[in-house]
Amino acid sequence: MPNASKLAIGFAAVALPLLCQASGTAADAGGIALDGGPLPAATQPALPLITPFACDWSPGDGTPTSTTPAGAMRWGWVDLAAGYWQIALGVSFPVGTHFRIDAQYPEARNFSWQLYDGQSQSVAYLPDYLIEPDPGSRSQFTGVNSVNTAIAPLGHYTLQVIFGAQPANPPANTIYVDASQFTIGSPPIFVYRIYNAYAGISVAEHGGVPLPSVVEETAQGDVALASIQTPLRCDFGFGARDGERRIVATLADDFFARPLRPNPIAATPVPAAPAFILFPSSDSTDYFVNFETRYLYADFSQTAADLFLMRARAPSFATQSGAGADPQLRHWSICQNSSSTYETYACIEDQDAAIGSDGYFNIVVSVPTKKPPNATHSYGYDWLTYGTTNDGRLIFRYMLPSPDFTQSAFNVPNGGNAPAIMGDYFPETTYCANTVFARHTQAGESPAQVFKACVAGE
Repeated sequence: MPNASKLAIGFAAVALPLLCQASGTAADAGGIALDGGPLPAATQPALPLITPFACDWSPGDGTPTSTTPAGAMRWGWVDLAAGYWQIALGVSFPVGTHFRIDAQYPEARNFSWQLYDGQSQSVAYLPDYLIEPDPGSRSQFTGVNSVNTAIAPLGHYTLQVIFGAQPANPPANTIYVDASQFTIGSPPIFVYRIYNAYAGISVAEHGGVPLPSVVEETAQGDVALASIQTPLRCDFGFGARDGERRIVATLADDFFARPLRPNPIAATPVPAAPAFILFPSSDSTDYFVNFETRYLYADFSQTAADLFLMRARAPSFATQSGAGADPQLRHWSICQNSSSTYETYACIEDQDAAIGSDGYFNIVVSVPTKKPPNATHSYGYDWLTYGTTNDGRLIFRYMLPSPDFTQSAFNVPNGGNAPAIMGDYFPETTYCANTVFARHTQAGESPAQVFKACVAGE
């Protein structure tokens, strides 16, 4: 596995710049900033005379399609309720080149456009609540943390992508590609995300609407993005990164499947449980971090005990009954992942979580053979599988908070004291023996009482 992983990573490092970049010179670097206006040509370096390239839509990180088998692998530490689609526009297009994106508002709780360089660093961001509708249409995304369900989805909007530097006062619905923001190894990639499609709509259906139409506007008329792409170059370029992650995760599934320890673990004394850590708001690693989300995560191991438990006060969320017009978050979720292979195994979405009368949600993680019979909604619990690697990584997503939600993860500065600022909303964790969990749940104790008993190992 290590050799295969290094080979795949090396291929990704070489193939992505070569196949997704239209030039081998430092001047042929591209980028995007948000919004637009008149473009002074002098603000962007001259580009060499080469043929521009573009890549039409491609699903990212295992996002399912209409032909994807049920239960297919997803990777990249994603939220399983979200779909990720990507396009690329090579930066060799002349300054002033215009692309138009025609789209519909999806039947979903959230969507956004974000531009990254080839190193997965965010360069520009356009959230749903800042996208203005076309004349005659309306948008249900009227607030940062809320969705106006009284407005029907499926309205139309239009975005402009313009090659050049962003002016001081850019217009709405416009994104700029500025060559100074990219390097030869970091081509621009647009990621289109859709979270929490409404009931009855699968992730593969991208919010119940077609993927947006992307065309180049020329003096001779509109030119479809699909007609100017180079399929082999695009397939290799996008496929290198995804291929590396798929290889690593598949090898882990095939050769390192767990559990290795099917027998009960006494967990006496109770091992110290890892605390959740707030992911930095600005990060330099290859994760395609979503600008509108803060992440808390905890790494833990099935070797320590039969079960891993976490609990926290649940924030209110958009579309939640009783949340009102100012919910605390647009969305939250808990996902169980491999800490080493990027694979995502299972998630609990806010709308599906068992939230107790005390306002808390409670998660139990174990291998399937050790799943407690009482780890069910009727007892106040959600259960997640460890997956196929020995160590797990729980990721707790906070998306688009209300300005009045002072205990939000967004209010914790890098290096700040997250437990002190978030209070009851910061997750507690503990390991637990199955015998302890069974004894106290069968006695009719609340999840808070069971958690306390697990901490004490009694």
